[in-house]
Amino acid sequence: MTTASTTLLPVNATLAWVLAVLLTAAVAVVAVARLSPDQGIGRAGEVLTAGVRAALQLAVVSAAIGWVAHSPTGLPVFLLLMYAVAVRTAGRRITTDGTWWWTALPIAAGVVPAVVVLLATGLVPLQGIAMIPVTGILIGGAMTATVLAGRQSLAVLTLRRGEVEAALALGMTDRDARTEIARPAASEALVPGLDQTRTVGLVTLPGAFVGMLLGGASPLTAGAVQLFVLVALMAVQAAAVATTLELIARARLTAPPGRTTPPAPDRQRTRWLTTRRRHTAGGPA
Repeated sequence: MTTASTTLLPVNATLAWVLAVLLTAAVAVVAVARLSPDQGIGRAGEVLTAGVRAALQLAVVSAAIGWVAHSPTGLPVFLLLMYAVAVRTAGRRITTDGTWWWTALPIAAGVVPAVVVLLATGLVPLQGIAMIPVTGILIGGAMTATVLAGRQSLAVLTLRRGEVEAALALGMTDRDARTEIARPAASEALVPGLDQTRTVGLVTLPGAFVGMLLGGASPLTAGAVQLFVLVALMAVQAAAVATTLELIARARLTAPPGRTTPPAPDRQRTRWLTTRRRHTAGGPA
């Protein structure tokens, strides 16, 4: 195993140099092409920060993983830390107001049932060396799906605000009106996971498969583990997207004023005013 992993990617000065060149190239392309929401170079700084943070975080995790994997207290603390970071990251990506913490619900809604089933059936032992990578993959998938569903749902509610108001005027509840408009956009968050599952083995060999092979497992076992990960991810992401959509429909997860639809009380007042105008004009209620 050591020989295979060393041959695949030796950890030396050459690796550090290549990583630095790749990160510099990524930052330069984003800056030159101005791939930022405001057409500036803001994303270039984010790319650089993400690369440096990844290096530092992986260095710390690599040093601590041995203790965490075999410590009765270290394992739950590390899993909770992963979850907390995912919640904060998803929340900040979706909104900048105080509702960001609601992202804890869709991530948990997908991950917790999946982990409970895996532990109850014995497919994954209650050991750090197994729990950390599997739970980490599921949390990461739920986080990505939550971010995509949240951002796209809030964006479409902004663009189609008039349709939401029209649905309210026709008698739909606030939740139903928002759900009707946001649901197609939220469903787009499932596309990356679907594409990854459809093309597995044909376009890429995902990390779980390669890791199992390097660990000495047979190709059949590695394929079975990868299939399990992909199917579990689809279930986790589906639950995360559905929960995110429900939170946005109920105005629990919102965006600051000017970025999405007005708060529910304002929309209810608009519906009341519309109904009143109809009564005044002699139209149907």
